[in-house]
Amino acid sequence: MKLTFLGVCSALSVGYKNFQSNMLIESTNSKRILIDCGGDVRNSLHELDYGSSDIDAVYISHLHADHVGGLEWLGFSKFFIDKQQPKLYISQDQSARLWNNVLSGGMSTLEDSTASLETFFKVMPIQDQSFMWEKIQFQLIKVIHSYSNQQLLPSYGLFIQGAKLKIFISTDARFSPELLAPIYQQADLIFQDCETSAFRSKQHAHYNDLKNLAPNIKQKMWLYDYNDGQLPDALEDGFKGFITRGQVFNF
Repeated sequence: MKLTFLGVCSALSVGYKNFQSNMLIESTNSKRILIDCGGDVRNSLHELDYGSSDIDAVYISHLHADHVGGLEWLGFSKFFIDKQQPKLYISQDQSARLWNNVLSGGMSTLEDSTASLETFFKVMPIQDQSFMWEKIQFQLIKVIHSYSNQQLLPSYGLFIQGAKLKIFISTDARFSPELLAPIYQQADLIFQDCETSAFRSKQHAHYNDLKNLAPNIKQKMWLYDYNDGQLPDALEDGFKGFITRGQVFNF
């Protein structure tokens, strides 16, 4: 099983060089699932010689544009060009809002009918916070990311059991060491979103906080979703490093 980082930067990064932090997992029989589908995903896929025809499924962690902004492109491309329905995995507490609040404005009206989410995607209900794709177990990990009127909005990282390694992908998460400690301990590799800007948005774990994690956690942690500008020396601080666009991991 192969994990490729299509992009590694934050939602607010400028330019095409590193793109938003979306990923591609390829199974042993060459099926591919997108882990999030941000607004620049068609370009980040193209840079690595992929296109909509190469995508069999997509998982959505939460509803920010750098994670869902490419779904209109993907849905239309698969519907009109590939004549296929990719599988869509999303938590049950986000499915209706994905269509009603994000996609319906641009996708609901076809020439001779009114469309729904199921017109473009084969929606796969996630039961008990986990799902199977290509015989791979994906466990949703609820993380703290953003609030609306003091109510926590749904956002889910992924704990994945691979053939060789157990991995945790934080997607977008605030610094929550107590909440994530059991997951950090179980994982063989951790892919952690990491804010690096001087201004703290408080929506992501910041590098200066992550530096204070125990050495045995940092030594299995890769950092991504960073901001534009000079990066600190992650290796010197005990991490595995900052991920670069196109970097591949086998697990």
